[in-house]
Amino acid sequence: MIDKWQFKAALPSYCVRLISSRLPNALECQDMERIRKALKWNQHSELVKTLFLMLIVAGATFGGYGLFMLAMGTTSPLVVVTSQSMEPTLHVGDLAVVQRRAPDQIHLGDIVVYQDTTYMPGTAIIHRVMSIEVVNGTYYYTTQGDHNGSPDPGTRTYSEIVGVVVLIIPQLGNVSLFLRTPTGLLLVAAIFIAILFLPEVACGKKGKPEAAAQAVKPGEA
Repeated sequence: MIDKWQFKAALPSYCVRLISSRLPNALECQDMERIRKALKWNQHSELVKTLFLMLIVAGATFGGYGLFMLAMGTTSPLVVVTSQSMEPTLHVGDLAVVQRRAPDQIHLGDIVVYQDTTYMPGTAIIHRVMSIEVVNGTYYYTTQGDHNGSPDPGTRTYSEIVGVVVLIIPQLGNVSLFLRTPTGLLLVAAIFIAILFLPEVACGKKGKPEAAAQAVKPGEA
């Protein structure tokens, strides 16, 4: 049993705990309200609000990808398989995660991504390292696709190597391949337009009945 004096003594501490438990939520609401006032949020149209939120999402996405590039040491940490030259190991539509490595850390049997500067300039190729030769400190790599009957023409220097494949995510790259097609581009454009203008249209429809109601004076209905 708790007598009335123990209850009175415990009451202040209970109140402190209750207030402190609710205080962070109250402060968060106050902070959000200050931000809304600073941005004059309620004064902007739904189109402006949507654009602002899309910019925040885009900034966060590109910022996160930039950190991922730094972590993997390459500007192309994600590469989509677009040919059958590495079957049955890799298939069209697989997504390869690529990491930059020092020249002496690339070993026989590694699957690498390299930029072909001689036969298909600007093309990223995913093939396996079949041999390595070091001449006067310069590394030369012979590569070949698992599905191909002969090695790639010539050799790759370290400057051509984008990185070593460290992870394969099956079929995830098909999303990227689809978005490169005309149908995919049209779908992206349609989604963008819908996100941009649907909130404005929806809010406009909600505002019309209120405006009509305000236009009717008492006694005229």
